Amino acid sequence: MGVPFLEQPVRGSDGWPLSGATSGNVRPFEAGVLSMHHMPDKATASFHTALRLAPTFVMAHVAMAHLVLSEDPAAGRAMTRLLAPFPRTDREASHLAILAGWGEDGADTSALDRHLAAWPDDTLATALLGAMQAARPPATG
Repeated sequence: MGVPFLEQPVRGSDGWPLSGATSGNVRPFEAGVLSMHHMPDKATASFHTALRLAPTFVMAHVAMAHLVLSEDPAAGRAMTRLLAPFPRTDREASHLAILAGWGEDGADTSALDRHLAAWPDDTLATALLGAMQAARPPATG
């Protein structure tokens, strides 16, 4: 009698499990996250590579939706609805809540703040926070 094989989840370099990921598509995903706000075209290509290798890679879809939201909020929110049938972790569901709260005037930072309180080392969320802070107009006093 054998022992059942329990598959370990694929994790990113930040340690969080990545639903639908394979060991071969984490690197392009993470490269895309690092370049998404400075080189969005490179990020898009990286996310496409990750998704071509594993079409159900939830966080690659989420990251792509964040890029789309910056150009077309309605299309970005529609992308989140397409992810509804994909299995996901609580952290990934929280990313979907961040996307759902994105309005025509930008992100509702309260969802991102709640997310970072629960998952403080989330690389994608940290990158989003940095981009939002950079986009805010300087305070006048």
